[in-house]
Amino acid sequence: MTLSDIVTNVRYIIEDTSTSMVPGDIFTYAASAVFTLTESNIISVTAVFKNDVELESGEYTYDSDANQITVSASLTSGDTIEIQYTYYPDYSDTEIKNYIRSAVIHLSINNYYNWTIETETIYPEPSVSEKNLISMVTGLLIKPNNKTYRLPDMSIVAPKDLPTKDKISKTIAIFKKNTHGNFSLL
Repeated sequence: MTLSDIVTNVRYIIEDTSTSMVPGDIFTYAASAVFTLTESNIISVTAVFKNDVELESGEYTYDSDANQITVSASLTSGDTIEIQYTYYPDYSDTEIKNYIRSAVIHLSINNYYNWTIETETIYPEPSVSEKNLISMVTGLLIKPNNKTYRLPDMSIVAPKDLPTKDKISKTIAIFKKNTHGNFSLL
């Protein structure tokens, strides 16, 4: 199982699902054919328009490191460029994967299991319910003030005033006794 396999669960728990930027970012060409997108965590560029005419995919490139589109099509001063894309509003995959790594450490500290993460892969492979537990602990780390965390086979209700490490410890302790259902951390 890879960290990417867990990211989707975490996104549902923290309510950071994809958003479409339509209409897109709009720019007026003056001198530079390089346009910086307003949002981070871009999933994909879905369309680029020059004066309301969609460009072919070979007429522009997207640099994910710089978060910029470079238009290679011919441009004239005053041309309007619209860039439509999908993105995650709050967290990049890299940020979530780092939280997942922390969640796996918390599981080890709380004597649940000692997984090893090599590059992107978790060894030995967690079961589906363990994947959900890792996702829940990750959600607790990212948004500790949420009251409820939900997945299809597991949900947690936690008081906001309970310290994060205690929420994590109690979640793991309850999970050890019951691997699915609704958990209340009172």
